[in-house]
Amino acid sequence: MSARAVVLGAGMVGASCARELARAGCDVRVIDPGAGRAAASWAAAGILSASVPQDLPEPVHVLAARSLGLWHDIAREHPEVELRRTGALLIGVDEACWSWRAAPGLLTDPATVAAADGTTAEGLRLPEVEVVRTPRAARALLAGVTVETREPPPLAALRRECDLLVVATGAWASPHLRELGIALRVAPRRGQMMVFDRGDLDVVLMEKATEGVAVPRADGRVVAGTTLEDVGFDERTVPRDLDRLEAWARRWIPGLGRREDAWAGFRPWSPDPVPTIALAAPGVAVAVGHHRNGILLAPATGELVADLLLGRPTRVPAADYAAVTIGP
Repeated sequence: MSARAVVLGAGMVGASCARELARAGCDVRVIDPGAGRAAASWAAAGILSASVPQDLPEPVHVLAARSLGLWHDIAREHPEVELRRTGALLIGVDEACWSWRAAPGLLTDPATVAAADGTTAEGLRLPEVEVVRTPRAARALLAGVTVETREPPPLAALRRECDLLVVATGAWASPHLRELGIALRVAPRRGQMMVFDRGDLDVVLMEKATEGVAVPRADGRVVAGTTLEDVGFDERTVPRDLDRLEAWARRWIPGLGRREDAWAGFRPWSPDPVPTIALAAPGVAVAVGHHRNGILLAPATGELVADLLLGRPTRVPAADYAAVTIGP
């Protein structure tokens, strides 16, 4: 008889955990509270590159490297996720980023970034950066998996009806962590985004000083943002923030069309920059605290969760992702 697994959370992290457990022969179902567009996996821009990499510890980069290979496997199986290598342009010369990339020999080219009004700025080109269409990704990984959209029952009740349990509820994880006796803070950080119906952009555009980011879609649309706000679970967009972000996008993207839509999502912030991916009890795993890198790290997170729950050798050093004291 196959192991019965329940995954809490249908975002990219939860979907990756469900996919890996199903591939191992488990009978998997997912319970998701249905956050919709407020969930980070729907709202995210989909850049497969660590945010401010020079500020992140090595375990994040190890997990990212493993994940990128898995993303390519996912894209071959699910071409609808639109994995594309666009490269990235950083507006402004970031010496810390340049130095960090020089150590492992990552190619970094100086570039001139032209604004829509004809002015220019110095920048850096990162040719390896890839993107995915995030609203489609989790849905693709959950194909064939039963997803129940409802508030999950208490974890004690769930543990009585399954063999394996995974908590991967993103910014909503804190109540579940408390139920498990885990002293780890996870809190929402709002990010506002928008999409334009067209724009002359074929590369990811980022400016650290303004938090500006723009991502070209395969259909010619442009996604732009973003903010990083500690406002609890207030999912409203703020007109002055959207106007500021739109002004930034129009400055740097020629031919930018009409703003079609805007939304806000919640990143799962934690004080530890390394996500917590660990066993909380026999048969119970947590995968939380991915903050701004959840889309990038999700496939390797799912793999690690499955390895831990099934007693398989891990492909990354598991101890690096269990920095907090957890479990009974």
